[in-house]
Amino acid sequence: MAEMDTLLTTRQLQDLLQVDRITIYRMLNDGRLQGFKVGGQWRFSRQAIQRWLQEQQASLEVPESPEATEQLKPSAEALPISCIQAIQDIFAEALGVGCVTTAVDGKPITPISNSCTFCTLILGTKEGRQRCSGSWRAAAAARGETPLLATCHAGLCYVWGQIEVQGQFVAATHAGQFLDRLPDRERWSVRISELSAVTGVDEERFQRALASVPVLDEDRQQQIPRLLHRIAETFSEIGEERLNLLNRLQRIAEISSV
Repeated sequence: MAEMDTLLTTRQLQDLLQVDRITIYRMLNDGRLQGFKVGGQWRFSRQAIQRWLQEQQASLEVPESPEATEQLKPSAEALPISCIQAIQDIFAEALGVGCVTTAVDGKPITPISNSCTFCTLILGTKEGRQRCSGSWRAAAAARGETPLLATCHAGLCYVWGQIEVQGQFVAATHAGQFLDRLPDRERWSVRISELSAVTGVDEERFQRALASVPVLDEDRQQQIPRLLHRIAETFSEIGEERLNLLNRLQRIAEISSV
């Protein structure tokens, strides 16, 4: 005879997953959990939750061991990319800048949000991408708790903030692709000539694209670091929450297999 499915309340699911109510609602909103309402109250299928736990455990790809499995360590892989991307997209569009999240080594872990034409030309070449990664890597190597204004290899401004999970620096979010003053045509002609030689992109295309680079006033230049700091803190909290959840799921799976 098939086992009858039972329904869990939000409180029962909190106890099972060892998370708070806000986390349950967040997981519902982003589709990680499935539930339905009965009389205005959320209910969850126990069998569906058990299947979900098994799927989450399988995704960890942890090797079998006769001893207790070691907990997952903080890393950029703890970040839920779809969630990070959605927040990053909104931030970039609202402030009119480009934005990307990278690993500590400068390798992008999200697609770039709201990229300007000038940077898109650079990123469309292998050499350009390598140079951009070098700028992101150099920023990460400088460290620092407060986002600081820096200049990339192409001469554009950007600000970056570090993402920490359990106190470890695992990734960085960069907001940039803007200028802090109107471009000096003579100086930029020299820079564009150098970029063209490196990337193979025609100088005239770079000259036209330079007009697409936003020039931010002083107020906006001060606003971006403040908001980026909050974004980086939010990403840190999301990453830590997910890592804790994955480790709880791992423990639950170990207990269930005994």
